[in-house]
Amino acid sequence: MKASDSLLLIILTAIWGSSFVFMRASVDAFGPIALIAIRISIAALFLLPFLINKRRLHEFITNWRILLITGLLNSAFPFSLLAYASLSLSGGTVSILNAMTPVFTALIAHFWLNSTLNKLQSLGLLISITGLIFLMWDKVTWTIDSWLPALAGVMATLFYGIATNFAKKHLQDISPMTSSAGSLLFSALFLLVVLQFYLPNFQIITSTEWIYAILLGVLCTAVAFIIYFKLVQNIGPSKTASVTFLIPIFAFIWGYFLLNEIVTPRMWIATAIILFGMSLVTGIISTELFKSRRNKSMR
Repeated sequence: MKASDSLLLIILTAIWGSSFVFMRASVDAFGPIALIAIRISIAALFLLPFLINKRRLHEFITNWRILLITGLLNSAFPFSLLAYASLSLSGGTVSILNAMTPVFTALIAHFWLNSTLNKLQSLGLLISITGLIFLMWDKVTWTIDSWLPALAGVMATLFYGIATNFAKKHLQDISPMTSSAGSLLFSALFLLVVLQFYLPNFQIITSTEWIYAILLGVLCTAVAFIIYFKLVQNIGPSKTASVTFLIPIFAFIWGYFLLNEIVTPRMWIATAIILFGMSLVTGIISTELFKSRRNKSMR
């Protein structure tokens, strides 16, 4: 991986780590649907001027169906689910749930794109799911209502996994700016229709909560999506999905400084378990690595 791509991954990680804290701080006031509708609409408006030129406009019109599907899978559905989870879970906890994204990215790539999963990768999937169960074990009871936030977070990562593989298959010949602006535009139009049934009381929303919503739109969506689609084209979906490895760490840091969130030992342990499983799934830890180290130790 090039140094420039590594830097982009770190920047994207820091930006998306902050998004979970911004959501947690503002979702109570706006509600999940309204917050995400505002977030994506701001992002779409921010990127719209970049879309209005002859070449990108032609790309947009030619590929509008692909961009529509991408917008729903990669933003409208998962963002709304994560916002719902943020109503009752801390930003750090939701970010750990989000770290399951590489599981579904690899699993969907296996069934859809015929990407093979070896025994070590399959073990990684099992370990990551175990970490997820460990994380949520003390936060839920055996009623469906208590499981809904966690299920929403996991469903969001499922959509991300589908979207990442869809982008790899269908967006290779579309510029990152067209992909970002076009998909967000369709996502915004969809959510603005749905918003009619979930309008919040705007009079009780504070200026700080509006700032968080604007940051979600401009920084955590518009800017982040440009980086995201660029990385998908440069290094592929699986490596791009590995951005979720460090997101919980940045979410912990942002949450501590902005919301005084407490990071519990269970959260650290669950993060370690999930990330270890992800390192197996994505091939960071592989049988070749074990063999290489064993050969070196025998010399």
